[in-house]
Amino acid sequence: MKILSIFLFTFTLLLSSSVQAHALYDPASVPNNKMGVHILHPSEVEDAARLVNSNGGDWGYVTVPIQPVDRDLLKWQDFMKKCKDLHLIPLIRITTIPNGGTWDSAVASDLVDFANFLNELEWPTENRYIILFNEVNQSREWGGVVDPRKYTDIVKNARIIFKERSEHFFLLGPALDDALPDSTTSMSAKRYLSAMYTHDNSVWSYFDGFATHSYSNPGFAQPPRKNTFPGITSYSYLFTQYKLADKPVFVTETGWDQTKVSESKLREYWNTAWGIWGSDPRVVAITPFVLNGGESFPIHSLTRSDGSLSVSGQAISEIIKIKGEPKPAPTESKNEETSDSSHLSGDLAHSYKKVRALHKLENIFRVILGLPVKSLITLGTHELVVEMAQTPAQWEKGLSGRSTLQGIDGMLFVFPHYHIPLFWMKDTHIPLDMIWVKDNQVTQITENVQPNNSATPPTYSPSQVVDTVLEVPAGWSKANNLQIGDTLLLNN
Repeated sequence: MKILSIFLFTFTLLLSSSVQAHALYDPASVPNNKMGVHILHPSEVEDAARLVNSNGGDWGYVTVPIQPVDRDLLKWQDFMKKCKDLHLIPLIRITTIPNGGTWDSAVASDLVDFANFLNELEWPTENRYIILFNEVNQSREWGGVVDPRKYTDIVKNARIIFKERSEHFFLLGPALDDALPDSTTSMSAKRYLSAMYTHDNSVWSYFDGFATHSYSNPGFAQPPRKNTFPGITSYSYLFTQYKLADKPVFVTETGWDQTKVSESKLREYWNTAWGIWGSDPRVVAITPFVLNGGESFPIHSLTRSDGSLSVSGQAISEIIKIKGEPKPAPTESKNEETSDSSHLSGDLAHSYKKVRALHKLENIFRVILGLPVKSLITLGTHELVVEMAQTPAQWEKGLSGRSTLQGIDGMLFVFPHYHIPLFWMKDTHIPLDMIWVKDNQVTQITENVQPNNSATPPTYSPSQVVDTVLEVPAGWSKANNLQIGDTLLLNN
């Protein structure tokens, strides 16, 4: 539920980072088939599986981009199901909107929409790998401007936004173009990394792993060597320059120009590179670019126009692989039932009080980021954990875009003066009870308001002025015998 407005914007906060860290598992801690491939369309998933799971392999990786205009739930759920059936681990690279010859820069609302959409999907594995955009050190990939400070802020916000939806999201980046020079339209990778770190020296902690484009440059034609930059181990620079503890490395693009390197050399290069990556414990996935390059990327394409494998594709197919055993996605149904019942039983309030100091720290970050703070309230005889919508942006956003109320019992709208607010259910996915409050007393209850995304959805208002509105899951009022005149109090 949200207040009627012409523009909806804000984002919500996340469970504490200490909890998140334990929710992810190290992909190198289980048998892991490092081989993967980069595809351009979800429809290529079956061809991808045949390549990466060839020659002894199982549960390889597949990198695929998703645009903001391509959030088709049926299409992408079918892709996830095929990944599960074909034993592929998806790496989803979120993009911005293409705009002529460039791509727009990202904004926080994009992150909210992506996080909500990707959290709706049933993933095949426990870790949900997300690559945060593509080669942002070239201006055409970021709204025509190279802006490492903005990208750093976007990454920080992404961690907050994605982790609130699911602790299993595994965030990767920065996936820079390591070969770019400093120019009017680009920034060298080393300078870009330095600018990110200067802007926020905690930036590397926002990534759960590092995505890298490790080509043998210049010219996509150099022999594979260790400890070269740019090169197939460009990622090593990040660890040595910033003295980072090891995190998983995902080589999400790599390859050679097949028009510049002979067939015999290509096979040699792929085998040598595989030996280097395979012996590096930090590297957990290599997804060469690109399975089907078509007319756009013919020099890198691993397949020919007739569907047969190119020389690079053949070399990858012949590499001996292993059977991976990634942790499967946890069964959500029981968790969801527990979560739903907690909104009726007060379990969240009990848990909240146990870790109140942690929630105070969380609220500090919520205030800094302009997000609704969490609070404990008492309604009648029941204690609830709520988010406090106290600004126009927060009123406008409300609970729209969420499929669950993970970590809260509801949202409390607090207004600075008495009035008759106007609410609707557009883009709201959760049936709600609306509890209208004036001077800390319940004056009216609107029960079981259903989602409605029609062109003219109905609106809801109280019959008299109020200064507070509480939204809780539909059925809460009846289950807890809420009455007109019951008192609502803030506990902290």
